[in-house]
Amino acid sequence: MSGKIFRFGKWTLLIGSIFFLTAACATKRYGGPTMGRSADSQFTPADALEKALKSASFEKYQGKKIWIEVYSLTERTGEESPEERFLRSWVGEKFVSQGARVASAKDQADIALEVKARVFGVHQTRRDFIPLFYAESTHGIVDLHLTYYEKESGKILHTEDLKGEARYLEYYILYMIGPFKSIK
Repeated sequence: MSGKIFRFGKWTLLIGSIFFLTAACATKRYGGPTMGRSADSQFTPADALEKALKSASFEKYQGKKIWIEVYSLTERTGEESPEERFLRSWVGEKFVSQGARVASAKDQADIALEVKARVFGVHQTRRDFIPLFYAESTHGIVDLHLTYYEKESGKILHTEDLKGEARYLEYYILYMIGPFKSIK
């Protein structure tokens, strides 16, 4: 009789453990354009842009007025996409921090800068191994081509390519323990 109770107790413990491990859930959901963008999909391209611009030096344009135009392949709702506006303001801030000025109108500039964003985006991957593991990886990539023109003559003064990447990983073990975060 006690052998049957012991076997029944082992099965009860096993089934109880399975229910305990599979009952929890670590789900992140992104609702799309009406909800805005997730924090991960905003953070990683911004961090990648910061890494790309870290190597750029704008000190030779100190004291000059710069007109910045940004071109990308993103959708437009008006003259400029939100991504292009963001890139223009971030590059402008970098110029100002190194002693240049951003012109308020194109005809007031000494230098025209064209920033072509070949890539400015994010790649997200989700991995599940139910009930043991859940992970979301967000990879931000920036690839810019900068061309500086002398405003009066249109002569190309300088070109450079800037690239940056940022990775953000968030994972849970047993769908309950975590999140564990990694930023590269």
